[in-house]
Amino acid sequence: MKKSLIAILCYLSTGFALFAQTTEKPKLLVGIVVDQMRAEYLYRFRGNFGAGGFNRLMGEGFNSKNTHYNYVPTYTGPGHASIYSGTTPRNHGIVANDWYSRDLKRTVYCAEDTSVRLVDNKGIASDKFDSFSRSPKNLLTTAFADELKLFTNSRSKVIGISLKDRGAIFPAGHMADHAFWYNSHTGDFISSSYYGEKLPDWLIEFNQRKVADSLLNLKWEPLLADEKYTNSNPDNSPYEKIYKGRKDSVFPYNLKKLRKENGNFSLISEVPYGNNLLTQLAYSAIKGEKLGKGPETDMLTISFSSTDYVGHNFGIRAKELEDTYIRLDRDMEALLSFLDKEIGKGNYLLFLTADHAGSDNPEFLNENNLPGGFYATHQLKKDIDQHLSTKFKEQKYVSFSDGTQVYFDQKLVGQNRELVEEAGAFLQNYEGVKEVFIPSVMSNSEDNRLISLMSNGYNYNNSGDIILQFYSGWMGERRYGTTHGTGYIADTHVPLLWYGWNIPHGETSQPYAITQIVPTLSMILNIPLPDDADIQPISELLKDK
Repeated sequence: MKKSLIAILCYLSTGFALFAQTTEKPKLLVGIVVDQMRAEYLYRFRGNFGAGGFNRLMGEGFNSKNTHYNYVPTYTGPGHASIYSGTTPRNHGIVANDWYSRDLKRTVYCAEDTSVRLVDNKGIASDKFDSFSRSPKNLLTTAFADELKLFTNSRSKVIGISLKDRGAIFPAGHMADHAFWYNSHTGDFISSSYYGEKLPDWLIEFNQRKVADSLLNLKWEPLLADEKYTNSNPDNSPYEKIYKGRKDSVFPYNLKKLRKENGNFSLISEVPYGNNLLTQLAYSAIKGEKLGKGPETDMLTISFSSTDYVGHNFGIRAKELEDTYIRLDRDMEALLSFLDKEIGKGNYLLFLTADHAGSDNPEFLNENNLPGGFYATHQLKKDIDQHLSTKFKEQKYVSFSDGTQVYFDQKLVGQNRELVEEAGAFLQNYEGVKEVFIPSVMSNSEDNRLISLMSNGYNYNNSGDIILQFYSGWMGERRYGTTHGTGYIADTHVPLLWYGWNIPHGETSQPYAITQIVPTLSMILNIPLPDDADIQPISELLKDK
């Protein structure tokens, strides 16, 4: 009898424990994007990381080691849209940072919205700095944050922050409470009237602290001793940006002296202190909005942008880049410690990934007997027009080209579809071109990885008439640093770390796509998937659910 009673009590307690486990939820979801972070940085720079940042996430969390982008082009706008919508540009429509509008006959910016206006410390919507007229209007699908808001009847708070507007706006979705980004003219964080007519008081107070101004009066010098930077090129490497007022690109950088000639407040984005600035904003946002204190799971999205600017300016093997990641690791450690204290360890769910990776400079590749080269966008456009003019009667056919997409004059295309195929045949033999995708005559090919990626990145309304991929190691002409955008591993392979509430410790080398983050989150939190999202979660994170 006694044994039976004990068994019943054990059964009931187990049942109650299971019930409690399935009904509990994290207080806060934190999504972190590190702009232009290659997956290998977790390992190449690991010896210079501390115990409490990236190494804590890898040591205590779950590492999806083989995560890739499943479309091209691999840029910031499409990357953030894809991470948080769970689908590719084919569905969400953000095909690049900028694309050509056939209706407007001009390029449009991915987060452009001329119906809204900048909102700053003055507390009213303003036409000043019209380039800050931003919203998620161009995102054609629901995002994870939208589904979270719908599921909780808007009881969940959603906040997006970044130095870049597109890095704040797309992660937070259409229904966000706020999205804040950096105004490079003033050194303040701002928003647009899409989110309301005034900034919250806590952000006005943060702006009044003039944090960016203080950071720009510092020196940027190596955080560690010189002998620690063994996984980077020598500090006097070529192909690095030389700031105005300098004769070389060698540490230290006296920002107080450099800022006036190099954009003043905009310079913060190009140095690691931009990440520190955003980390401090995250603290204020969590406290000011009381995130994690309500009845439902709140969401904060953070996109660190300075890593991208440093990569573009100095390249993926520069001492400046390694130092930027060492400093970001310290910021990450401080952020995790803050979350432990403010939200409670185990009470928040965090993931970290990147919007794209980055490639080596072709001249560096050539010096090391590796393949690579440059193409000139303006020359490409000119050569297509010249070739077509020998076959047809007009002189100008290309309305716009960014080097990877070609948009033709629609009137001429409508009169003669043959010219698109003729241009495609010409480009197939163009120096450096590996694949040519003509959406009007081709479909997704599972047998050709690049064609499949181009097809996933193609949106009928926003993409070009022809999409190109140059060979590995090729990029548009540039004087220094690097860029990204291709479908090769250098640009597609990004980190994906999971940490916190209900996340097991471990790692997987199974291949996963960036669009599988959202279904994983949805299954973990038991909320609906966005309308066009991938339906395959990362199985290792759900095997015990």
